[in-house]
Amino acid sequence: MVAALAPERYKIQFTASREVHDKLRHAQDLLRHVVPIGDVAVVFDRALSALIEQLEKQKCAATSRPRQPRASAPGSRHVPASVRREVWRRDGGRCAFVGARGRCSERGFLEVHHVVPFAAGGAPDAGNIELRCRAHNLYEAELFFGPEIVKESHVVWG
Repeated sequence: MVAALAPERYKIQFTASREVHDKLRHAQDLLRHVVPIGDVAVVFDRALSALIEQLEKQKCAATSRPRQPRASAPGSRHVPASVRREVWRRDGGRCAFVGARGRCSERGFLEVHHVVPFAAGGAPDAGNIELRCRAHNLYEAELFFGPEIVKESHVVWG
């Protein structure tokens, strides 16, 4: 449960397992030199900051020291980290689909979308890659290839 208490202040309440409780206590103990009273909000803030940093590295190749991009092998569908970083930044970490009601606001279940599909010769570069939520990526695949082709080839990721 999340409840707004005041502007910029929220009460967050949830039920946790014994293992989560023990991890929280362990984190509080490890942070005693920095957070002497073990303020749970501070512990969660630090934990979420570390988690977000890790996930941004995985999802959008975020790094403070990017390497020089390597050229992709001809015909490769691999999207280089430099392209993922540029696309994530350009699209604001949000689905870039624009429909009759404006731009999609989805920030979860994002996928790499080839504007010109890879199967039709689309390159894995920032000019041809956009973020799409799973639903809009599937929708555009159906528009391009047809629903029967997509239905036969679509893989649902757990």
